[in-house]
Amino acid sequence: MARNYILPKDGNFYKANLHCHSTCSDGKFTVEKLKEIYKEKGYSIIAFSDHNALIPHNELRDEDFLPITSLEVNFDEPFSREKPEYSVISTYHINFFSKDPNRSEFIDFDRVYDLENIKDIIHRANEAGFLVQYNHPRWSYQTVNEFCDLDGLFGFEILNYGCETEMFNGWSEHEYDCYCRSGMRAAAIATDDNHNLCMDINSPYNDSFGGWTMIKAPSLSYDDIMGALERKECYASSGPVIHELYVDAEDGKETIHISCSGVKSLCVITESRHVSMKRANDDSITSHDVTFDLGHKFYRIECVDSMGRKALTRAFWADEFVRG
Repeated sequence: MARNYILPKDGNFYKANLHCHSTCSDGKFTVEKLKEIYKEKGYSIIAFSDHNALIPHNELRDEDFLPITSLEVNFDEPFSREKPEYSVISTYHINFFSKDPNRSEFIDFDRVYDLENIKDIIHRANEAGFLVQYNHPRWSYQTVNEFCDLDGLFGFEILNYGCETEMFNGWSEHEYDCYCRSGMRAAAIATDDNHNLCMDINSPYNDSFGGWTMIKAPSLSYDDIMGALERKECYASSGPVIHELYVDAEDGKETIHISCSGVKSLCVITESRHVSMKRANDDSITSHDVTFDLGHKFYRIECVDSMGRKALTRAFWADEFVRG
């Protein structure tokens, strides 16, 4: 039997907001202010993904904080008689993360709302050294057919806290499952997508600190963090902590082990209706071991505490496993 670590056995966890807007676009806080308030909440990483502007912020880097050079690009459906205003059109919002922290120019592209155009841009961005993340499908008013064969994504937003704060449509577990069931592979990412239009960070209307990605990497260096993201060595959370995740695999069965902070329910989900659910009346569950022998294509895990906060892993695929 061979042990496969879905989250690396060694390394450190770093808390990251991979979708953040500042005064460089339509956010209300400067990048310096955002660094200050996020560090106070235990974050080590912010991707400053301002709209349509790739701006390095390497001056913010210190031994405890890493800015990721990134941008968010929107591709909007044209207005029409049936859809005469922005609130009802469909749109792609996509984050691009540069592997080069000093890069300040994005690739040439056409901002056309067309699936084949989007696929081509993702492909060329990958070739140019960018990791690509698909954002908030529900807020974007997109159907499954508009994202389920977007190849080349490293990440898929399973929680966008800004959208959840704005209109209760930030969770996208179903959309993520549809993406994975179509054969695509991407990390499950939780972000804030904060604009801080409510500048009181203690207000219930504040859109910061509600969704984050925990990245496990050897160090907080730019190369190590980007490498961990590319390998999808991370998980999404709005509260619970995942400590360890591995699979013992041999022909015909996979035994999944997960340990976490105290939660009320822990579910191992597959591409089918076959799941393994562990429940309690309080946050007393801290681990789960379950063996599947049905030849499933992939598994992913959701941990939910008594306040409804979740930690979610990526879908990890049976063909990834080394078998003993």
